[in-house]
Amino acid sequence: MSQNFERSQKFFAEPESILELINNFEVYKTFLPGCLESKRLLSSSETEVRGLLVFGLLNKTYEFESINQTDGYEVQIKQIKGPFTQFSASWSLSVCKQGITKVHFCASFKLPFFLKIFARQSTIDTMGDKFLNAFAGQLSK
Repeated sequence: MSQNFERSQKFFAEPESILELINNFEVYKTFLPGCLESKRLLSSSETEVRGLLVFGLLNKTYEFESINQTDGYEVQIKQIKGPFTQFSASWSLSVCKQGITKVHFCASFKLPFFLKIFARQSTIDTMGDKFLNAFAGQLSK
């Protein structure tokens, strides 16, 4: 059974700045909670951005490699390799007014058995909120 996280939030930034941050894997390690390493990988298309994130959790490290496919103000994310049995997510951006963008983030994933033990919905919601707030905070710098 899939687990989900979904939130909408207003960011005080233009959508182009948000898209640039979403696809800038190199900076994730500087602001994303638990991210120990992040880098952009070579991709075969101009509309795709591949990246690698390494997270520390429960005294272990987990590598997450994904592809971001951008179309206008939408970004679709798919896991290529990683700790999830299945993972997909999307960012949808819409302009509220100059300097304010409504961001809708949605993720759906399946965890392997050994991680399901820790994945109550309240924990997923807390972690997801921290990640979104980290993006918002990075944009306000």
